[in-house]
Amino acid sequence: MPELGPAPAARPGTRSVVVFVGVRKNPLEHRPAFEAAHREGHAVVLLAARPPAGLPAALLAEARAVDPHDTAAFDAAVDEIAAGHPVAGVVTWSDAGVEPAARAARRLGLPGITPAAARLARNKYLMRRALADRPHLIPRYARVRTLRDAEPALEHVGLPAVLKPAAGSGSKGIFLLRSAGDLPPAFAELDRLTGADGDSIFRHDRGELVLEELLAGSEHSVEGFVHRGQVTVCGITDKTTTEPFRLELAHQHPSALPPAAASAVRALAHEVVHALGFDDCAFHLECMYDEALGTARLVEVAARAGGDFIGSHLVGLASGISFHENVIRVATGRAPRVPDRPTLHAGLRKVMAPAAGKLVRVDGLDTALGVAGVQHVVLDRAPGTTVKLPPEHFSSSAVGAVIATGDSTAAVAHALRAATDALHVEIAPRPGGLPPGEPSTRG
Repeated sequence: MPELGPAPAARPGTRSVVVFVGVRKNPLEHRPAFEAAHREGHAVVLLAARPPAGLPAALLAEARAVDPHDTAAFDAAVDEIAAGHPVAGVVTWSDAGVEPAARAARRLGLPGITPAAARLARNKYLMRRALADRPHLIPRYARVRTLRDAEPALEHVGLPAVLKPAAGSGSKGIFLLRSAGDLPPAFAELDRLTGADGDSIFRHDRGELVLEELLAGSEHSVEGFVHRGQVTVCGITDKTTTEPFRLELAHQHPSALPPAAASAVRALAHEVVHALGFDDCAFHLECMYDEALGTARLVEVAARAGGDFIGSHLVGLASGISFHENVIRVATGRAPRVPDRPTLHAGLRKVMAPAAGKLVRVDGLDTALGVAGVQHVVLDRAPGTTVKLPPEHFSSSAVGAVIATGDSTAAVAHALRAATDALHVEIAPRPGGLPPGEPSTRG
């Protein structure tokens, strides 16, 4: 394959475009990405299953409703876009868009991760198999398709263990197994989630699961880029997750890890992205650091910017450099910029529903916004929305989030706790739950 350079210049009188594959669920995440493209001199063409309405014409050259999973329809849309616009780059912000975006970049001769490497990023079993000659990087693992597969796999992996979809995203379907008796019900739930009638994210990996050892230690993500083979780590994010389904609850950027631990995490990121063949893309790598052993091991790595406002807000708030602008730069053949000034600290904490039912309201917004350091209070669910808890559903229990900045990790953590404590989520329980007139609330 020929070496890829910067995208060709726009035709005279025509503004170049960046093709966006998919959007984040909250406009506070995807709007900054479109604005970053605008600042970098490009308009946006959006290809998404359900493009949002109301985007400014100054940002959006065109939007098309197309399912990224429908290969023929998506590729035809890419060809039509290229016929009508000078395309400077292709980006995606979600796991569902990683493979279609890679294919589109290759189709148009633009910088981007190869389709083969994108496949490794999307399937956790294939990812681990590609790293099997580096056992120090990964947990013990096994591929699982049937309960009969899972039982001997559990003997190999050992307890405690994790059972999850091979093509999962957004913490969907992560089950902790602490005894052999936990395996059958976890498998049954995942068979439902990833089966023919399950979530569309599993369309190309139906029924494929990974069983792996539960890694010990603290949880982190690494945010960065690969440009022409050069890895740039923009920072490490500390993560807090819930039990037992490992839903992401809070993020702090930059990490509070001591220097030796941070070096181990950075070294892991460099080795993993090189070994998997990532290039000309953003990456969001999740790992565990075992303080007792002084080692970092991979959980998974995505070939995209981090979600949960990590890419859209936390990295930029902490570093002063827009992560999204760097995404656009790398997608259009330019090196990312690195911060040249001392960092602030930024963090996020989610507002979780206390019970299943119907969201009535969220009170305390004025108080939460008045907490020193709070930048945003984000609501992801509208009143009247049905809220479900895991394992019935793995994302609707997050009602919203608070984003804050400060001079230290401790200052940010204090602001986040004070703001989320000020918010009261009222849920009308389902029939069979609490008696009528006794809504569940969270302070």
